[in-house]
Amino acid sequence: MKDIYVVFLTSNYKVSAFVRRFTRYKYSHIALSETPNLEKMYSFARKYKNTPFVGGFVIELPSRYFISEKKVPVKVCALSLEDSEYDKVMARIASFKQSPEQYKYNYFSALAYWFKKPFKKKDAFICIEFVLYALGIDEFMTIKEFEKRLSDCVVYEGTMDEIVDEKARFEKSDSFFDKKSTWFHVKQFSKDMAKLITSPIEK
Repeated sequence: MKDIYVVFLTSNYKVSAFVRRFTRYKYSHIALSETPNLEKMYSFARKYKNTPFVGGFVIELPSRYFISEKKVPVKVCALSLEDSEYDKVMARIASFKQSPEQYKYNYFSALAYWFKKPFKKKDAFICIEFVLYALGIDEFMTIKEFEKRLSDCVVYEGTMDEIVDEKARFEKSDSFFDKKSTWFHVKQFSKDMAKLITSPIEK
């Protein structure tokens, strides 16, 4: 048996705060990690610190969340899988790592999420869709619904600073902190939306 960790968390960005106010729910994001100290997390989210409108598959380092003195709420659930099932999950994640440019942030599904319905497009995901897909779960759930389903799997609930290595809080090798111009973000968002619009709808 091997463990894969499902991470429920939030951030101190304005978009996250808006989501929490709208949903009246503590967590606004979900990711997967191979380790309980969240050394690396896999998800779909913003690619750069200074804009929420350029998104896709990301390997998140904890330092993304330590942008202010505010504590970051987090809940970590351990899913114990048979070795063969664990290997399937890691193989799915590996396909994203190998060709991240192939996958798109699903802005349509992000809007449909408010109505608790997915809007599936080929090779396009939001965070919860990615996590469910990687785990081989062929069912749509909201982050809150999935959290309830994993209520017996909780190994930690508190703030991120209590489980993340201090060095990891300041690790900024991630391109997330690269400063890009407004024009760069406009061009990238336009290109991503064009790909998303032309991408086939999936049932």
